[in-house]
Amino acid sequence: MQKKWLAYAALIGAQFCWSGNFMLGGFAASSMPLMSLMFIKWGTAVLPMLLLAHFVEQPDWMRVLKHWKMIAVLAALGIAGYSFMFYRALSTTTAVNASLINAFNPALIVVAAMIFLGEKLTAMKIGGIIVAFAGVLWVLTGGNLGILLNQGFAIGDVWMLAAISCWTAYTITAKKSVELPALTSCALQMTFFTIAMVPLTILNGLTLPTTAAARWSLAYIAIFPSAVAFWFWNYGTKIVEPGIAGQALNLAVPFIAAMTLLSGGIVTSVDLVGGVLILAGVSITMRSPREPFFDRVSSP
Repeated sequence: MQKKWLAYAALIGAQFCWSGNFMLGGFAASSMPLMSLMFIKWGTAVLPMLLLAHFVEQPDWMRVLKHWKMIAVLAALGIAGYSFMFYRALSTTTAVNASLINAFNPALIVVAAMIFLGEKLTAMKIGGIIVAFAGVLWVLTGGNLGILLNQGFAIGDVWMLAAISCWTAYTITAKKSVELPALTSCALQMTFFTIAMVPLTILNGLTLPTTAAARWSLAYIAIFPSAVAFWFWNYGTKIVEPGIAGQALNLAVPFIAAMTLLSGGIVTSVDLVGGVLILAGVSITMRSPREPFFDRVSSP
């Protein structure tokens, strides 16, 4: 019983780490070039992730590396593409808005699975997706849907929509690819990305944040949303049932709302209504009959 409670704590801890990425990522992104931020974040996480994968999964590294082309594609989508769009979004929208749009990601993956993997959509899934999408539109328009005709979406929200679309492509690609140990695949994706970034970093130089607050923010996102969160998530999902573990992903929204309020920010009624619609819609969608694969969808 104690082991299961530790697993629950690990799942909650993973979500707390990822929530902090929403809060501090925008601050770090505004204080230094995005390429430097991404190189430091993933480069710092490479060695801990490789060690974690080696001792937890004990993979046959030579066999895994035979699939280097697929790992490179996954790195381009999940590490390079998602991270770039995610931090661009955080530099131009609020952490609450970004988290609410991100909460729609599991429902978007269900739609993509129908299109590309031939998954069937039940009436309940369709209803849940519609409710969740209505919540996303509510957040994007600030509760005034008529704004779409005049002003469109805020640029930061568009970047966040692009980010979850990229993560959806990553998830579907991973599903269609050969089965690889999860931590080992993630560690190699980070390694490939870091190696690819070395010549660009040499060419353009590495820029570090100049203030103490920015340096602490960078230190946090380089350690906790990457290696620490992945370790917590891997530990928790090995013990807790997939359906319960998947529901832990929804904790990011209240965590970020609480962090926003504690830091002196504001959570509006528009955010609350949109959050309720999105979380309710996603919950309905994910409660429908599905493969366990969808319960393990998470963010880097």
